[in-house]
Parts: sequence; C-alpha cells; structure tokens
Amino acid sequence: MVSTPIFDQLKAICGSDESKDYFKYLFVEDEGENEGLIRKIVALCDGLHDKIAQFGAMLEEGQRFSHFDVAHWDGMECLVEAQARNGVILQAFLRLLDVLREAREEKHRHVMVMEGHK
Repeated sequence: MVSTPIFDQLKAICGSDESKDYFKYLFVEDEGENEGLIRKIVALCDGLHDKIAQFGAMLEEGQRFSHFDVAHWDGMECLVEAQARNGVILQAFLRLLDVLREAREEKHRHVMVMEGHK
C-alpha cells in the first residue's frame, strides 16, 4: 500500500475519502484564501494611500519652517525618502492585487471542475 499522509490528512479534514470531495474542499479553501488576501491587500493599499496623502501634506506644510532649523530639514529629507519608498511599496501591493484578481477565475474554475464530478 502506498503512503499518502498529506492526502490522508486532507481526507480527515474534509470528512470524505472521495477524491471529488477532498479536492473540492481544497479548492474552495484556496479560493477563499485568495479572496481574503485580496481584502487584506485592498485594506493595506487604502492605508498606504492615506499615509502618502498625509506625508504629501506634511511635505507641503513643512516648507514653511525656518531654514535654520536643521533637525526639521533633516526630518523633511527623511520624509521625502519615506514618501518615495511608500510609493514603491504601494506599486508592489497594486501589482500583487492584480495577480490575486487574475487568479480568481482560475481558482473558481478549479472548484467548478470538482463540482462537475457529482
């Protein structure tokens, strides 16, 4: 007899020894995790959009300070760097979001393939 501990565990979790059932369970879980990731990444993007807007406003307002305040201008320089990096991070999140959204159809198709095995 062949040892299949991973499939045995999957069978136990889904409560069925039938391949159509345990694969459907696996793909439904996968589809749900993908949707959860999309929601999390959207929330992260929203938060980063807000931070970028706030940092932009701070950069604009910060120009009004005295040029003799060295600590302030060092902070402003760091704020410019942080703003640039936040933009790069946002672009990475947006790319990830595109990939996750592209995966939706494929993940749903996997569930539908198993649905066809009633």
